[in-house]
Amino acid sequence: MTLKTKIVHLKTTPSGRAISYGRTYITQKDTKIATIPIGYADGYGRVLSNKAEALIRGQIVRIAGIVTMDQTLLDVGHINGVEIGDEVVLIGNQEGIMLPVEKIAKLSRTIPYEIVAGITDRVPRIYINQQNGVIQNK
Repeated sequence: MTLKTKIVHLKTTPSGRAISYGRTYITQKDTKIATIPIGYADGYGRVLSNKAEALIRGQIVRIAGIVTMDQTLLDVGHINGVEIGDEVVLIGNQEGIMLPVEKIAKLSRTIPYEIVAGITDRVPRIYINQQNGVIQNK
């Protein structure tokens, strides 16, 4: 299973700037912050705020600030050439690097089944048959 989305906004942010609700993430240097359109209303829990990681261009990035209802911010300043539309993997594999659902479950202090079952109907599903490659959108 893979949970992925795309970058919808990028902003250059100066050092010392607090971002997201509650000022829980303060940039340590000039950086670039990416916005992705997934949040706790999609089943990506607030407990992952400032803890979880994602994959962009085969590199690990950290959640920056509080996971909000509809959006999550990522610090992508260390990745060259990041663009709006780049794929972001929250659970799964990208370029040989794996972010397993078990890691998200551990950060969430729960079991992997609860994470998977908690992904809401707001998230489109694409089912791929591994034997014949048939794709179904739901």
